[in-house]
This record gives sequence, structure tokens and C-alpha cells, in this order.
Amino acid sequence: MTDISSNAPLRASSFLIVHPHYGVYLGSHKGRGYWSKVDAVGQPAAVTFPSRQEALAYMASWSVAPPPGVDLLPVDGDGPGYATIAACVRAGAPAWLDAFTPTANGPALAM
Repeated sequence: MTDISSNAPLRASSFLIVHPHYGVYLGSHKGRGYWSKVDAVGQPAAVTFPSRQEALAYMASWSVAPPPGVDLLPVDGDGPGYATIAACVRAGAPAWLDAFTPTANGPALAM
């Protein structure tokens, strides 16, 4: 029998970059990284990596060192390269939502 008490996905197809203070790494634009607890900029999904090695290589390419405490979290992504907020929460990551995030109930509030 499968233990369903864990929030971690039963089969992880990819990995998230997470941090206890900054949240889930959402991606970057013009060299600036975005984290769910710092500036979610309306992102309804987070970037994922197909392997731990690719996530580590990606972080090694940053112009600054990853913050101490950064970790990789297995997630069952929604598609190649991304996981929705719901998928991240199922994997054990904290949820995020801001005025710029579109939801199933309608467009973003700040638009």
C-alpha cells in the first residue's frame, strides 16, 4: 500500500529551486531572479529543471552565488520547464499569489 501522508509527489518529473526565506524560484528576466516570497510579479508557475544536475548547473551560471539555504525540491511538473502553483504546493513548497497573478476566477486584479 502507498503511503499518502507525504505531500511530496509520488513521481517527480523535475526539480524546483526553493529557499526557506525567498520561497520558490520563479525564473529570471534581464538578469534579475524572481522568488515567490519576494516579488512574484504575477507568475502563476515556477521554472523547473529536468534533473538535479541541470538545476545545479543553472545556479552555477548566476552572476551571484545562490543564497545559503537554497535547496532542490522534486515536483511533478505540469509541462516541460514549469510547475503551476498547485503543483508546487503538492510538492511541499509554499503557495504564492499577488495582485498580478491571474487565477481561474478571473484576470489579475492589478490589470
